[in-house]
Amino acid sequence: MKKIYYYIDEAGTVEGNSHFFILGCFKTDTPILIENKINDLFESILNDPYFAFERDKLIRQGFHASENHPDIKAKLYSLISTLNIRAYLLLLDKSSFFFKSLKEKGLSNWDIYNKCIEKLFYDRLLKTRHFQNFLIFERYGNKVNNWEENLKDTIETVCEDIYNNERKKIRAKVIVKDKSEKLLSIIDYLNYLFVQFYDKKEIKNRMVENFKIIEPKIALIYKMDRDEFYHKNNRINIYKY
Repeated sequence: MKKIYYYIDEAGTVEGNSHFFILGCFKTDTPILIENKINDLFESILNDPYFAFERDKLIRQGFHASENHPDIKAKLYSLISTLNIRAYLLLLDKSSFFFKSLKEKGLSNWDIYNKCIEKLFYDRLLKTRHFQNFLIFERYGNKVNNWEENLKDTIETVCEDIYNNERKKIRAKVIVKDKSEKLLSIIDYLNYLFVQFYDKKEIKNRMVENFKIIEPKIALIYKMDRDEFYHKNNRINIYKY
């Protein structure tokens, strides 16, 4: 059976001071090929005299968009534009009436987080129902075991909903990895763009250019608080939320 891999990470938190909560993922059926390309780029940067003063930091932190040198970011965004991936992102404005109404209804931060997971993955898993699905999340928070069990329960709920509504059985397994999983750096880089667009006061031209480079790899952007979908036939305006 064909295997589909989803790599998932978030930017901001439901409960924190960020203005937005961003949940992103990409899917691929060639994770080993992608990992090899990331490793090749990593090694080429380490061996490039131009990045001599960034070498120790890169070894320590890996590819992490908020920490990497701008020229390193440029190289990884360029690589992402060539990879066999399709990305999907959910944006939630925490100052919106929608978000405030969820809190007023008594939903906990976990409840809202789970709603975002369910919204992002219902259609994804429905469309890959004929395959074996692996959902790889980056480790989050201090209570890892509780968080992992919550993820498994939430994805199980999504699969049950699909079966009840569509009579389709879904094969999905949740896997939790730490930051050493290099493929998670791809979704970290994609999420980072939207942090720059919506959580910062000024949009830098370089970030716009990076977005345009990788935009063809983004299949869908969903503004959850507005119930708005953006795709190739309805492009998002990054200058206006």
